Amino acid sequence: MIELRSVDTGQIHAAFLAAFADYSMGAPTGLTEERLFLRMKKNGVDYDLSVAAYDAGAMVGFTLVGLDAWGGRPTAYDAGTGILPNYRGQGLARRMFEHALPGLAERQVEQFVLEVLQDNQPAIRAYRKSGFETARELRSFVAPVDALSAAADPRWTLRTISLDEFERVAPEADWLPSFENRMSAVRAISGDVALVGAFDEDECAGAYAYSAPLRWLLSLVVRRAFRGRGAGRALLAHAAANVPEAVTRIAALNVDGDDLGMQRFFARLGFSPLVDQFEMRRPIG
Repeated sequence: MIELRSVDTGQIHAAFLAAFADYSMGAPTGLTEERLFLRMKKNGVDYDLSVAAYDAGAMVGFTLVGLDAWGGRPTAYDAGTGILPNYRGQGLARRMFEHALPGLAERQVEQFVLEVLQDNQPAIRAYRKSGFETARELRSFVAPVDALSAAADPRWTLRTISLDEFERVAPEADWLPSFENRMSAVRAISGDVALVGAFDEDECAGAYAYSAPLRWLLSLVVRRAFRGRGAGRALLAHAAANVPEAVTRIAALNVDGDDLGMQRFFARLGFSPLVDQFEMRRPIG
């Protein structure tokens, strides 16, 4: 008999690995418990409002729910929904989502947001049945570290910057960052994020935020007045030159599908497509 209740954090890591073992991007064998919970911290996951399905006390499915202001509205974010293979096809994703809604409404959350791989048609159908609609496409790219670090540009001075300095540059992005890459995500794990700016004399032209423990490029922003002068290339070269030794590639995740300029920029630097996702949203209440 399936029981729905709040998430038991002690079972999350094992259930996460089991649920995503056949994931189209590959089994998350390198996803340590430390990395998983750091990502959940980044996403503001509230384990009391998150929902898990249990069979005889064992977690067989979960929906991890993050909470934050995003896009100017109180927002819930699906930080991870997974179901063990033997329990799929029973409507558990929809049941867990509906179980979470009353608690979110009590918190006056206005919308629920998630990201889903475009080739995961069963999940997309399930989300649509639960009231989600596609809001935009998100594209991700990946490039070898060696190719990027070789593109260093001596015209720019690269140095570590403060969180306050980064927050002054971040608003010059041309589109709303995904929930995963929002500014408050950087703040939430600031101790595990490198913040580096590219300077023209004393003026910061752009910056990146990279989390080495997560192997995640959270943000790359070049101020409009400095675009087309190599600041973005210099920032990526610096990031590539300073990743942990075991890291062989850098991924740029969740680029707005309408930003063709940024996509061409990544292509020129040798990035190749990684995955395409839909960002889906539905109102609450």
